[in-house]
Amino acid sequence: MMISSYIITIISLMIVTIPVTRQSSSVAGLGRIDCYPDAEAKYSNFSKEACLARHCLFDDTVNLTGIPCYFQPNYGYLLQGNEEQIENGKRLRLKRNQAVTSPFPEPIENVILDVQYYTDDIIRFKLYDADHQRYEVPIPLKASTGQTTSAQYEFIYSSDSSNDNILSFAIKRRVNQTTLFDTSIGGLVLNNQFLQIVSRLQSPHVYGFGENNHLTLKHNVSTRQIWGIFGRDQATTWNTNANHYGTHPFYLVMEQIPNSNETPSGQMHGVLLLNSNAMDYSFGPDPSVTIRTIGGILDFSFFWVLHRSKSFTNILG
Repeated sequence: MMISSYIITIISLMIVTIPVTRQSSSVAGLGRIDCYPDAEAKYSNFSKEACLARHCLFDDTVNLTGIPCYFQPNYGYLLQGNEEQIENGKRLRLKRNQAVTSPFPEPIENVILDVQYYTDDIIRFKLYDADHQRYEVPIPLKASTGQTTSAQYEFIYSSDSSNDNILSFAIKRRVNQTTLFDTSIGGLVLNNQFLQIVSRLQSPHVYGFGENNHLTLKHNVSTRQIWGIFGRDQATTWNTNANHYGTHPFYLVMEQIPNSNETPSGQMHGVLLLNSNAMDYSFGPDPSVTIRTIGGILDFSFFWVLHRSKSFTNILG
């Protein structure tokens, strides 16, 4: 019964977008990963006691305009052994930090992180269960072109010795070492029916995702509004942020010049999550993006789109 009610709550959060937005410009939202994203869902029983029952931390001084219930900073995965070489990339074996109890049922204890330099303009990483086969989108991507000669991206990883050696990783642009994707903020959760990844963004100029109603093409990263990604046959109603017919878990970041008060640099990158389960996404003021799904694996591809606008179709066809 506990698992059934958990699934109902999560699915209601994913399929029907929450209409309430939470202003998150306060310090209480910075650096915290929401452990109760379903707090305002229809079937939610959010309370301090419910938060603590998920083995998360609770801040009595913060209401739902901030993040009162948040993950312990040492929740995550540890590196096991040395990296292994695979075709055009590397493999890392991870194990969940047993010192922290999982907030949700059926945590995936052993995980493989595969990184592949797909082309000079595309890098791909996959996080998946090392012990059990899981559903993946049954449409293969186009085959890699072979050994890269001048890769535009660089994958780096490290363990935080001050935080139980929790592993984090980042993707950088080689030419200027600009960090484009950075999981050191925490919040990596891999369970049977709840997968989440959080990354800092290089810039607040974020576009994409769908299909939802948006007043502007550019997302507002200062509000913690949760957007559902799940195809749904319903008429468009512009006074809601409901999800509609299409789903496209792809976002585009117009990068900024460092220390320039958000001035665009003219460079861009795109990120695709290859997953066909119900999903949602939200932003934080760091700026950061949180992506959640209720099944499958986390399979991300990064595209350099400054000079090669066709890199997206080069992998999807």
